[in-house]
Amino acid sequence: MELITTSLGVEMLLRWGHFMAGITWIGLLYYFNFVQTEYFKEADATSKSDAIQKLVPKALWWFRWGAMFTLLTGLGIFAVRGGGMSMDIYVGALLGLFMFLNVWLIIWPNQKIVIASATQAAGGGVALPEAAGALATAGLASRTNTLFSIPMLFFMGASAHYPHSFSILAFLVAVVVIVALEFNGAYPAIKHIDVFKKLPEGGKMKLYASVNGVIYCGLGLTVILFLILDLL
Repeated sequence: MELITTSLGVEMLLRWGHFMAGITWIGLLYYFNFVQTEYFKEADATSKSDAIQKLVPKALWWFRWGAMFTLLTGLGIFAVRGGGMSMDIYVGALLGLFMFLNVWLIIWPNQKIVIASATQAAGGGVALPEAAGALATAGLASRTNTLFSIPMLFFMGASAHYPHSFSILAFLVAVVVIVALEFNGAYPAIKHIDVFKKLPEGGKMKLYASVNGVIYCGLGLTVILFLILDLL
């Protein structure tokens, strides 16, 4: 009984940490996509440069480490429970994993280039020529994360009420849909890798380039994934 109580206590602490880190991460994701990006479209060059140098690095610190601790606490919950959870949790976890990888492997490295370029230009130097491409690459990955976040939050929140069943077919179809969207979002960052050169070109953001577009697409993706899990 003591062992069971201790295990439940550890799980509850992990869930609390997962919840806190997730709020930090997703909250800043929505700030970047719904607030900061729209502000930058209207801001004058001086204000934008100042924000990129002083505000963005601080926000990105909390953003990427929020993502890190969300992943670590999530893995801890899996370890404590030992698997055997409902299918929706695995789909939500896959979405979260791709979002984490996008943060650390695409968004943060490319935002560092943008920040360095703004700092160099503000100091009287020349802006880095690769900064525009880096901003576009980070922007697409960030929009993809926003798209993924909507179904991810649904599946994580609904997990306590979801049937504890697992359909291999439904899971595989959901994985195909998610991987295809991730490929599109990551394409500008991976297109130079030989194995991806033979695949169809990705990197399209037309449907979710706007705030309304990414929200509608996220809601649509949630419905599609829900129907896949529910009907298959």
